[in-house]
Amino acid sequence: MLTKQDPGKGKLLIYGATGHTGKMICQEAIKCGLNFEIAGRNRRKLLALSQQLSVPFHVFSVEDKTEWSKALAEKTCLLNIAGPFSETAEMAMQACITNGVHYVDITAEVDIYRLAESRNAAAVAAGIMILPGAGLFSTYDPLVVHTAKRVEAPAALRTAFQYSGGFTPGSIASSANIINAGVLVRKNGSIQRLDHSTPANFDFGEGPMECLPTPLGGVVLCYRSTGIPDIEEYFQMKLPVADGEQAQKPIQDGQEQADLWEAPSKILVEITGADGDKVKSLAIMQAGYMPTVKAAIQVASRVLHGSFKTGFQSPASVYGEELLQDLDVRIVDL
Repeated sequence: MLTKQDPGKGKLLIYGATGHTGKMICQEAIKCGLNFEIAGRNRRKLLALSQQLSVPFHVFSVEDKTEWSKALAEKTCLLNIAGPFSETAEMAMQACITNGVHYVDITAEVDIYRLAESRNAAAVAAGIMILPGAGLFSTYDPLVVHTAKRVEAPAALRTAFQYSGGFTPGSIASSANIINAGVLVRKNGSIQRLDHSTPANFDFGEGPMECLPTPLGGVVLCYRSTGIPDIEEYFQMKLPVADGEQAQKPIQDGQEQADLWEAPSKILVEITGADGDKVKSLAIMQAGYMPTVKAAIQVASRVLHGSFKTGFQSPASVYGEELLQDLDVRIVDL
C-alpha cells in the first residue's frame, strides 16, 4: 500500500555527493528546493562543495556505524550515489534499517538489487523503503509497466538499452560488477545464469541494431513491479570495462555535453502476452547522466513528502507508470 503522509518536506542525506553525478544531483536538489545535507569520504572535496552549495556536510567511511547514525539523525531519506555500490550499498542499507531512514540509490549493479530484495523483511520491520536503481530504472521500470498494460496476461519481456554519452569513473568501476554477474535471465519466474548467449537485433527507429545480452537488473526490479515470468535484457554496446580493460575514456569532472537531445538515449520494451500478442514501446530521453539525475531527485522528493511503500521496492512498484509524467522522457507506442 502506498503511504502518503505528506508531513511537509523531510530532510535528505546525499552520500557520495562529490563525484561527477553526485554534484549534478546536488544542483538538481537545490533547483527543486529540497532540504538536504551531503556526505562522503573526502573532507577537502566535501568542504569545498558544502561552501559552494551552502549546506552542511559529514565526513565518514561507509564502515563507520556511529557516524552513519549521526549523519542520518533527523533525516527522512538517504540517497546513495557512491559507486561502485558493491563497496557501499550493504553498509548504507543496514544503517538506514538501524536508524529508520528510507534508502534510495542509483546503482545499475544487479547484485545490489538482489541484496535489497534480501533486506525486504528487515525494511518492513523498520518501517522503511529500500529502493535501489532510482536512476535509469525510473524510466525503464515504469515503461515496462506501461507496455505490460497493452497485452492480456503479459508472459515474456525483452528490453534493449541504446545509450548515448560517456561514462563517469564510478560507472566504469560499477560496470565490472555488472559484467561479473554474468548473463542473467528469468525463466518461469526463476533467475538463471546462462553459460552461452547470443546477440539480438532491436530497432530503435533507425533500423536493426545488434545488442548484447547484459544483466541490467530488470530480472529483479521489473519482476518486482510486474511479475512477468520470462525476462531478457540487452545493451547496444560493450560496457566500459570489458575483460579487465577500459573500453571508453571516462567523463571528466565538470565535462558536459553540448546537446543532450542531439543523440538521445533510448529504451525499447517488447512484451509478449500469453496469447502470443506482441507489443513494443520506446522511451526517448536525454543523452548522458541527466535522466539519472532528474529521476533520482524525483524519487527522493516523493519520499521526502511521505510517498513510499515499506520493504524492497522498484520505482514502478511504488509509483507506477505515472512516474514517467514527471521525467523528461518521450514515450512512443509501436
